[in-house]
Amino acid sequence: MAIKFTCPKCGKNELGSIEQVIRTYPITNISENGNLEYDTDRVIAGDGEGLAYQCINCGFELKNEQGNPIDDCTKVPEWCVKNCHKK
Repeated sequence: MAIKFTCPKCGKNELGSIEQVIRTYPITNISENGNLEYDTDRVIAGDGEGLAYQCINCGFELKNEQGNPIDDCTKVPEWCVKNCHKK
C-alpha cells in the first residue's frame, strides 16, 4: 500500500519538493557594447539540492520534531505516516 500525503492544513494531496538548482545558459554572442546573449533553449541544469517539502496548494511546510524544514527525502514517508490524517 502506498503512503499518501494529506496536508494537515488544507486537506489536499499535493506535495512539492522545493529545490535549488544551478543552471548554465550557453552564451552565444557578446556584443561590442558588452551585452551578453544567451541560448535559453539549451539550459544545462545541475543536480538539485532539496531545501524543503511543502503543500503545493497552501504552502504548509513539512518540519521535523525540532521545527526545522525537512530537507531529506528519506524523512518524508515517515513524516507522512505520523502526520497525514484525513480531515
